[in-house]
Amino acid sequence: MKKLLALIMTLTMLLGFAACEPATEESVKVMAPDGAPGIVVAKMVSEGKIYGKSLDVEIVAGAEQISANVASGAADIAVMPINLASKLYNGGVKIKLVSVNVFGSLYMVGKQDLSSLSELKGKIVYNIGKGGTPDLTLKYILKNNGIEFVESETAVDGKVALQYVSAASELIPLLKTDRADFGIMGEPAVTNCNNAAGTKTVVDIQAEWKKITGEDYTQAGLVVSEKLAENKYFMSALCKVLEANAEWCNANAASIKTLLNGVGSSLKLEYTPELLARCNVGYGSVSLVENKNEVESYLSVLMGFNPKVIGDKLPDDGFYYGYTEIKA
Repeated sequence: MKKLLALIMTLTMLLGFAACEPATEESVKVMAPDGAPGIVVAKMVSEGKIYGKSLDVEIVAGAEQISANVASGAADIAVMPINLASKLYNGGVKIKLVSVNVFGSLYMVGKQDLSSLSELKGKIVYNIGKGGTPDLTLKYILKNNGIEFVESETAVDGKVALQYVSAASELIPLLKTDRADFGIMGEPAVTNCNNAAGTKTVVDIQAEWKKITGEDYTQAGLVVSEKLAENKYFMSALCKVLEANAEWCNANAASIKTLLNGVGSSLKLEYTPELLARCNVGYGSVSLVENKNEVESYLSVLMGFNPKVIGDKLPDDGFYYGYTEIKA
């Protein structure tokens, strides 16, 4: 009887100590650039948790900040340009590409309509980020349409003059005051520009890409740390949320602005089904060979212009989450 009482007292004390200790919950850091990539994490923000793990979601200004946090291990999950993910992986950062989630949100805007890309000859086209993905993509499209281009501060007869800014916010005033003829930026900044500068969308960049390649434009995707990728149960739940995100966003378009502003987005526009459609947010698992092949084709084109932007080589199969398992 004494032994029984002692056991009961011991258990009671242990339970009491446990009750006094604060509950701990594992948190997973999720980051995405503002704009179309931010929409990829909208359902995650709404859910708050995935498979018992709390999601600490943060939307930041641009891809460079994302890249630095992924490289340092500060971000467990991130939406980022696929070429930057390739560059990090080839540089030894232990990450896995899970899916393609932005199938192109780039558009050319201007105040005059274009019936053909050849009408850009003799015009100045501004782009966001010299040497970046939008720049290389435009050059690829121009080259494949037989249109010469040159970097120049003034218009050049018979050629497209290319100029650069670091962000869409710098480009909008240039278009508004006619200091730029045309500019390339991503949605939702395109909608902001058309409203503020009196421009219109004149070229769908991803549509031009598909005319040439016959494939989707695999602009941005979601990566996870190699360590997190080992948790198969979490990954399964994460992929289900990603797969359901686009449909969820369309059904909850009116709440996306408030939701994303609450985690760092600076965009104040209203998200409509029409705007969401132009952002081309979806889900393409790279465990499937057709999606993996499209990513490799996209990276191959970029490598042809500048190998450094993908890390000097195509990433091996270990870059693609789930692909080697499916392949086996």
